[in-house]
Amino acid sequence: MSQEPSPHSFALREEIDLALATRSDYAAWSPALKALEEEYSRNRVYEGLRFQILFALAISLCALLFDAFALPDMIHVALLWRSATIVPLAVAGLFLLRKHQVGQMKLVAAGALISIGMLAMYFASFVTSEAMARYTLATTFLLGISCLGLALPFRPDELKRYALAFALATSAVAMWPHALPPLELGLYIVITSLVGIPAWAIARRSWQLNARSFLLDQRDEMTRIELERNNQLLRQLSEQDPLTGLPNRRKFERVVSERLRGLSSSRGKHGKLAVMMIDLDHFKAFNDRHGHQAGDRCLALAAAQLMAVFPSRYGVLARYGGEEFIAAVRERHPGEARELAEEMRAAIAAMLVPVRDDSKPLITTSIGLALAPANRRLDLEDMIEMADVALYSAKRAGRDRVEVIEADEGLGAGIDRISEDPRDRRRA
Repeated sequence: MSQEPSPHSFALREEIDLALATRSDYAAWSPALKALEEEYSRNRVYEGLRFQILFALAISLCALLFDAFALPDMIHVALLWRSATIVPLAVAGLFLLRKHQVGQMKLVAAGALISIGMLAMYFASFVTSEAMARYTLATTFLLGISCLGLALPFRPDELKRYALAFALATSAVAMWPHALPPLELGLYIVITSLVGIPAWAIARRSWQLNARSFLLDQRDEMTRIELERNNQLLRQLSEQDPLTGLPNRRKFERVVSERLRGLSSSRGKHGKLAVMMIDLDHFKAFNDRHGHQAGDRCLALAAAQLMAVFPSRYGVLARYGGEEFIAAVRERHPGEARELAEEMRAAIAAMLVPVRDDSKPLITTSIGLALAPANRRLDLEDMIEMADVALYSAKRAGRDRVEVIEADEGLGAGIDRISEDPRDRRRA
């Protein structure tokens, strides 16, 4: 049976619908919705951050070649800076941190890119004007492409903090310990603003589109789950007897074909299959005497008595119709089905006993038991017919008893023992 949807899921669905309708910003989302988005995007964010770290490492190696050409006397500084900052960060991000450590991965990726920018601005203050322009433009370009590249793994507020930290850190290095000329410093700040702000705005827009896609995916998924739950509920209702709560005839036939007649494994071909037809004796007279409501309560009580002794782990018990029940089991040891049928008969007999005379129960049951080897491959209809014949035999023999027919005697022989046509049989 499917679980009922929780109030939390209903509230989350309403919030998703509201966020889609109003196009609310991520900051207005509830903690539950933010946590859902974080879980949903964890793998994508993790892979995106790994790419950013590899990108930073590649940029750093390429910049090392330019450093060696522009400042050969300071190549040792470039190597030392990269060895102390970028390489450890890259190793931590690529080999040490895992998917559940996304927050640390974001710090590593941002730190590596900021470190590259700081080194570039530091070297810019030692080179010629032409090389200085290349360093400053490269640093600005790094900020722009990193903002656009980090649009997926960084949320808008995180991206804003990253861009601000990048601009402040690189500007600080450009002013100390070896300051750039004021004109070049001013140009760097202006160009960085002109590049960084639009890049952040584009990245924010991209993230909003991805967030909306997430909301649409979640709504579709919730709709799918709801449809599956409703379909399962409809199937359950169509296969359950509303009065007794037992499976009905339709479910019995489906489950028996799956569990008992689909014996393809070697283990399933041993032992015997048993089908029981269970009919309450004189139920019509009980119903006429005590009323239909009492009759319904009697049927519900009989179902509860049968379920109390029936091993549902390896068998199926169902209401067949009217005052009839049907059961199917596979014997685990010889004689088990007969013993179970006797237990079920005794449980019904002990169900309603008059206070003054406990020797005459108000309701008894007759049970017809059909047995067949598991490897015989009889149709379910044949097994039910055999059980029906055995039930009629129990009725003729005085009721409140169990009668057995085994298929290895021959299906025809078992039926021929009853002279009347089975279609003309009448039960009481």
